[in-house]
Formats: sequence, C-alpha cells, structure tokens
Amino acid sequence: MTQARFYARGGGDPALIGAVARELETHWDPQREFAAPDGERLAASHAVAILGMLTADGSTAAVKGYLRRAEVAALGVPRTTSIERGDLAERIWRMLVDYAIAAEKNAGATGAPSPDRAT
Repeated sequence: MTQARFYARGGGDPALIGAVARELETHWDPQREFAAPDGERLAASHAVAILGMLTADGSTAAVKGYLRRAEVAALGVPRTTSIERGDLAERIWRMLVDYAIAAEKNAGATGAPSPDRAT
C-alpha cells in the first residue's frame, strides 16, 4: 500500500494542483462562479482545498459536499447532479492516487532512504 506521506506531498505539489485545477475548470466551474474557502474564485484555490480534504481522509463524499456547497452558495441551487459531482471527485481522487504511486516508485528507484524509516 502506498504510504501516507506520498499522498500528503501530492496536496502541495504544484503540478498536481495545476492538473486538478484544469479538471475543475473544464468540468465544473469554467466561468469562475464559485468561491473557494480562501474567497478566491480560482480553480487552483478549489484544487488546494479539495486536495487538502483528500489527503486528510480520502473522502470523496466530502469533496462532493464541498462542490455542492460552493454551487449553492453562488447560485442558490446546485448546478451539477450528485452523480456528476461524484464522478469529478473520483477523478480527482484517482489523480492523487496516481501521483502518490508514482512518487513512491520514484523514491524507491532513486535508492534514497525514506526520511521516516530508521536505518
């Protein structure tokens, strides 16, 4: 199983944040209508918040709720369906998992000792 530190690193990785932001811009908020917790209406701000949720507990249900709350706050009603939000949350979760797996493989390939393993 991929270790938690690789998931945590993904939450702050600029390339992953950018990839998630592009997914959100394309499939959720292309017109920048929805405010993120930091008050910004940028996909990158939403990406940071969502990756933070996923790295904390891996709950795609929490992400679905986040997306819905942002829609309701801006529009009064949700724009997307629960299934659409769930599909988006799953795609973002998969992006994080893929990042973590690649990071773990890369760490093993370099032969670098893990900082949290006693040698």
